[in-house]
Amino acid sequence: MPSIEKRGNTYRIMVSLGYNMEGKQIRKTTTFKPPRNVSENKAEKLATSFAYEFEKKCMGMTNFDENMRFSELVEWYFEQIAPHKLKERTLLTNIFLMNNYVLPYIGHLKLKDITTARIDEMLNHLHKRGKTSKYYIMKDPSLLEDGTRRPTSRKAGVELNTIKRAARGEHIRKSTAEKIASAFGKKLNDLFVEEIRAESEQGIESTSIARIRTATSAIFNTALKKDIIWKNPVVHATSPRGKHKERDFLDADQCKALLGYLDELQNPNARVGLATLIYTGMRSGELCGLHWKDVDLAKGTIFVRYTLYRAEGQYKLSTPKTKSSLRVIAIPAELKVILKDHKAWQEKRSEELGSKWKDRGAVVTGMEGEYMSGVYLNITLKKLLKKHDLPDIHVHDLRHANASLLINAGVPVKFISEHLGHSNTKTTEDIYAHVYNSTAEKVASAISDALDGVI
Repeated sequence: MPSIEKRGNTYRIMVSLGYNMEGKQIRKTTTFKPPRNVSENKAEKLATSFAYEFEKKCMGMTNFDENMRFSELVEWYFEQIAPHKLKERTLLTNIFLMNNYVLPYIGHLKLKDITTARIDEMLNHLHKRGKTSKYYIMKDPSLLEDGTRRPTSRKAGVELNTIKRAARGEHIRKSTAEKIASAFGKKLNDLFVEEIRAESEQGIESTSIARIRTATSAIFNTALKKDIIWKNPVVHATSPRGKHKERDFLDADQCKALLGYLDELQNPNARVGLATLIYTGMRSGELCGLHWKDVDLAKGTIFVRYTLYRAEGQYKLSTPKTKSSLRVIAIPAELKVILKDHKAWQEKRSEELGSKWKDRGAVVTGMEGEYMSGVYLNITLKKLLKKHDLPDIHVHDLRHANASLLINAGVPVKFISEHLGHSNTKTTEDIYAHVYNSTAEKVASAISDALDGVI
């Protein structure tokens, strides 16, 4: 909302346009002088109307009204508003959600024609059937022979594992295929064949539906504040309720077994990375963004202050998910030994490679010192679990395994919440309600056994 300040016979109007890269607020100002012989009340109304028009002009919204298409609103929102309000990672995620899930359904519609019923229809369709996606297969996978994969990965800014998938003739996304084609100096259609993958039978998960709804609502809310529309159609939309899916967790014995199997991994970074996730309950992005300067082996602490993500082919560091995620984690004695040995190995490795070593200062790295992705850790974990017939879990589920171990050990929820970086204890209790219920049943059973025969 523009700021309006009366100064004598004129009004000073100021519009805030967010913040620049240095964190300084960007402002646009102007003055408005009402016509002579109008009442003070009338002058204020004219000034307010002028201020809103000035704001629209500053925001590039001069021609925006309820007849504009939703796709136009989205484009403006991501250019003018979102960069000042959202973290880069969240911004990129929301752009992905819009492009892949929302715009195919309502992007062509005028704002005035998008009703709550239409939003309901979109959410239900996504929930039941998902979406139809275009994927691309390489015409001649032999172009990506062993000797060309790593150079192509670096030139294209694409994960090496993705290059390997393309070399095996597997489906990859359009954006990735375009990067690979560009690395070869070719057009997309020269190297790839387009294929349509059918909509899934199960649709997308309820958690994804919630993210889509939140991202869509934020855009409509902005239009509402700018007087482009008179109500947000997402507010009263009904989110489809999915079936509750219990997470697969590794129990204490399975965690112990997995720690033993880690010795089979040839990559020492993968061994240390997965072990650290089991012992600390960190998010994979937090682990991949962890630097030695934030590890105090003498005190036995880890300071979590970064998360690593990938955008536009580059690894980037950001602050963690929430303010509560900025935290200090105590290092268990076993992990302290693992980290100490790994640091010594890493120092020796850097000496061996010399100038080829890319010193990022990270704890878990690629074999040449570059940042390691959570995707690689997930792939490595799944292969190891399959080999030893353990539950097929995602790398993030190691965090849940850690939490379950703490709950079953009787650690108070307040400490668990702080350990995991949750914003409050309710979040912890909601996520792990089934674990708490199971623990409560065990306690009740133990009491019954202890008092058996009294009554």
